[in-house]
Amino acid sequence: MTQLCTQCGSDRFTKNGSYKGVQRYQVKLCRRYFSEQPRKFTYQQKAQAIGMYLNNVGIRKIARFLHCSSPLVVRWIKVFGKQVSAQLQNNANKAASQMPDIIEMDEIYTFVKKTAKGSCMACLL
Repeated sequence: MTQLCTQCGSDRFTKNGSYKGVQRYQVKLCRRYFSEQPRKFTYQQKAQAIGMYLNNVGIRKIARFLHCSSPLVVRWIKVFGKQVSAQLQNNANKAASQMPDIIEMDEIYTFVKKTAKGSCMACLL
């Protein structure tokens, strides 16, 4: 069996019991578990579901198209949302740390005159 851990990429694992007649393994490096059974839905199918959702396809229709349950599609969407939120937060933190401390201004200033309520700019000219 030539599998790699999806978390750490390690190929070093040991047998660790069985569940419903399927052999389980534990990765030595990150201590995660996996089994010999392939995933029921591939990452490409999950990405397709997310893409369909972002293009305003209904959850029930996505589930019908991929032959899965609606709650499973909702779970994929929530996990994707959390990942995107974490990525945005990470990018915001990086941008905040790279902000300059000193900002220099030119000699050109602008002035915007506010008009009285109910008056128009054409009337003031």
